Amino acid sequence: MNYLAHIHLAHVTQTSLLGNFLGDFVKGSDLQHLPLKLQHGVRLHRAIDTFTDQHTLVKYLKRQFPISIRRMSGITIDIYFDHLLSLRWQQYSKHCVHSVLKQFYRELANSKVRIDGRFNDVKDGLLSHQWLHEYAHKEAVNRAFFQIERRLKHRVEFAQESIEFISSAQEEFDQAFTQFYPALVDYCHDKSG
Repeated sequence: MNYLAHIHLAHVTQTSLLGNFLGDFVKGSDLQHLPLKLQHGVRLHRAIDTFTDQHTLVKYLKRQFPISIRRMSGITIDIYFDHLLSLRWQQYSKHCVHSVLKQFYRELANSKVRIDGRFNDVKDGLLSHQWLHEYAHKEAVNRAFFQIERRLKHRVEFAQESIEFISSAQEEFDQAFTQFYPALVDYCHDKSG
């Protein structure tokens, strides 16, 4: 799952929004340098990623991607699932997306956590542009694909083909998300409870 889903899942399980977000940036198993609340969030983030990658529906979707872009299927699915979550947020949360993201941006802005790598760039971009709410729009999702494509060290041109593939298989993605996401929410409640 991508940023929006991790923030949503942290919110519904009442775990750290920031800690769950940090899971993409904190490396290694030693988390002692982080406050306990953030450690729990990072661990939940990693459990979410493992659950997602091992889920039958996600594996099935990955196999449907054209071979030429299949190695990028995981991140493509993660981002597209954020789009679907954004469109259906009210089905999975009692709180509106804007209030949850406002809380997340506040935690991110007040964070004193220092992490090497691209965390600071992502943090600065999120605080400057607050773009997570834009995932409701396909244009923002498409833009994210192209930004990732440009950022890759070993360039893989996947964005345009992914956009076309998702468009042709949209019903399949929608059905998979509808079945998968409630199972993920239940899993997160079990892990954090």
